[in-house]
Amino acid sequence: MRVSRIILAVATVMTTISSHALAERTVRGVVVKVDGLAGIISVREMHPGMAGAISYGKVEGFKAQDGLLFDAVRPGDEVVFSASEMNGAMTITKLSEQ
Repeated sequence: MRVSRIILAVATVMTTISSHALAERTVRGVVVKVDGLAGIISVREMHPGMAGAISYGKVEGFKAQDGLLFDAVRPGDEVVFSASEMNGAMTITKLSEQ
């Protein structure tokens, strides 16, 4: 009985840690659209390929945690940012231009 409680506690901790790690991610991409009224920055993800080739993924919209981000980026800018889930939406928490 005691062993099963320990196993259950360890499984709960591992699940919590892994779900938090999955909730935050780092994205490299190109800004497609900046919509200050809606509070969304749309980014097309960049994926490095073989021999220096770059492939582009889908366009995804991210909320901005800081309203100043809308003044910092323009469509066409290459950016690297961290995003985490806040209130059910992926939200940019850190951003840097390339």
